[in-house]
Amino acid sequence: MPEIINVIIRSGPDDRDLYATSPQAPGLVYGRETLEDLRAELQDVLSFHFGGPGPFAVVEHHERHYEMAGGELVTRMALDEHVHDRQAVYAALGRAAGHKDQAAGLVAAPANALGEVVYVCAVMPDTIGWIADQLEQRGDAINIAVSVADAMILTAPATYDPDHKGMVTINSKPYSAATTISQVVRDIRFFGPTSRAETPTLFV
Repeated sequence: MPEIINVIIRSGPDDRDLYATSPQAPGLVYGRETLEDLRAELQDVLSFHFGGPGPFAVVEHHERHYEMAGGELVTRMALDEHVHDRQAVYAALGRAAGHKDQAAGLVAAPANALGEVVYVCAVMPDTIGWIADQLEQRGDAINIAVSVADAMILTAPATYDPDHKGMVTINSKPYSAATTISQVVRDIRFFGPTSRAETPTLFV
């Protein structure tokens, strides 16, 4: 059983009709009308899914879905000790999405199996392993977004690659799961309000 369970919570209009999934709990789809109801029964649902007693260490990741520039964009933000810094990344993505050309660039990034372009609001201390733990292993894809300066964010696509066992590659350079986002940012050349790494991040 995983030490940390990343629970991905997607909310509907007016922050109601939520449902939760988790890469650590394949097949789990759990829905409730309100966040309070979802949280109240989450431990019992996980206990039933895993066939064992809790309590379980859970990190909530909240998603919002937007349609723009002919595509679907999803933001994902973890509610952890870095939540305020993640909110700044979320705000920067929102500002970028407000510009037609930048919105088109955001939705041009790699999409998941549902056709959604998912951006994880990351911070410099996050690790490659932390990002990888949020990926489904069935060809899932997400995009890392991190603030690099005032009003500037850097994004890098992340996906599983079956051809590079045990390696994480960004712009053709390998990284270990313990590598921090700050180390990756130092190696990537960026420019403009929103910049994207040249090649996908590969996880196996």
